Amino acid sequence: MNLSEVKSVYLLGIGGIGMSALARYFKRNGASVSGYDKTPSDLTDQLIEEGIPVHFDERTEHVTQADLYIYTPAIPKNHPAFEHVRNMGMEWFKRSQVLEWITQQSKCIAVSGTHGKTTTTAFLAHILHECKANVSAFVGGVMTNYDSNLIASPNSEYTVVEADEYDRSFLRLHPEIAIVTSLDPDHLDIYGTFEQMKADYRTFASAAKTLIVNERVKTEFPAALTYGQNQGSNYQVVNIQVVDGRFQFDVQFKDQRIGTFRSSLPGRHNVENALAAITVCHQLGIDMKAVENAVASFKGVQRRFERVVDQENIVLVDDYAHHPKEIEAAIGAARELYPNKKLSVVFQPHLYTRTRDLEDGFVDSLSKSDELILLPIYPAREEPISGVSSANLLNKCPLKTKLMVEKSHLVNAVLSLSPEVVLMLGAGDIDRLVKPLAKALENKAYVE
Repeated sequence: MNLSEVKSVYLLGIGGIGMSALARYFKRNGASVSGYDKTPSDLTDQLIEEGIPVHFDERTEHVTQADLYIYTPAIPKNHPAFEHVRNMGMEWFKRSQVLEWITQQSKCIAVSGTHGKTTTTAFLAHILHECKANVSAFVGGVMTNYDSNLIASPNSEYTVVEADEYDRSFLRLHPEIAIVTSLDPDHLDIYGTFEQMKADYRTFASAAKTLIVNERVKTEFPAALTYGQNQGSNYQVVNIQVVDGRFQFDVQFKDQRIGTFRSSLPGRHNVENALAAITVCHQLGIDMKAVENAVASFKGVQRRFERVVDQENIVLVDDYAHHPKEIEAAIGAARELYPNKKLSVVFQPHLYTRTRDLEDGFVDSLSKSDELILLPIYPAREEPISGVSSANLLNKCPLKTKLMVEKSHLVNAVLSLSPEVVLMLGAGDIDRLVKPLAKALENKAYVE
């Protein structure tokens, strides 16, 4: 399809993080854009403010005439808009198909991985933008520096994209450079087995001209350039220390120092995410002094260890973590930043299949907290599975203080714990509870 001829676009599931970036992209390119989502959210509110109409009921009268109809696989196949558009003689295209067309117009840099890909994509996009590279970027989170999940430059030389493994979407990409940040079991409802998932990652990686991988997954990609903290990596981070509340570290390429970098992002996992972005920039020949400045100015991604309340006696962190490894990393970062404070974790499991497939991992990672509150499973596109529940997870966690509550009771449940550091974790709609909880915690702290 010739995207330059697209003057109107309709998106089914427009409030999703990937879909909203496409909506913004076409809007900035002069197209008329509208769409549907199931429920209002901060993202749909922002889209409406930007002049993109969004409707929240399924009546087909709201489905506008368009040159291009885009859908996300998260939308159930029985949604009436599918048949309505086909009856008009028009075709639906997946988000991944449209992203494929966009990336074919420039040099694609694709960031994949079970976790770490959103922050790494955002880091890289920001660095290239700050270093005056002609770059566009589609990020799976809202970048704090831009208050957006999109960076759009006309006639971009590079397009940085978060390569989504769900539904094997990343296999449509043909990257100039590809990154693999991590590889752990996930989306087994799609892949069936971890071995099949790894095989599809290898297929994705084989399409790249240059492949860069975290040292921990090198066995799956033996010919790739590697980055990490261990000697033997092509790009190694050394001398990691905390200076004035920021991570400072050196990066070596083949034992030669290429720069000293400072990052405000918490957790050593984010040092590795920064290293992945720095590795790409070094491969592209970008001046490392400019990269140092750009790394220092990166403010992170919303819902990636975002400190919503940060007072002496109460801290509230909002994080998208929904996989055991991500939960472990978030808890580890909190322990490093607040070593002498009680850590209360609020977690909303995402998907019945993920909760079932990774149950032992969830129990292990959540048990690293001091106190635990679980919300019911957020089903997204799934129907309930017998025997799979948050209550089952809670029963298996050995913590002394643990609660299971409905969303409507969460604020009071958290306050009842007299918390010191609260981690809000999950990929569902738990983010809608952050602001009311923050207000309650700040008021309580003020009274005390």
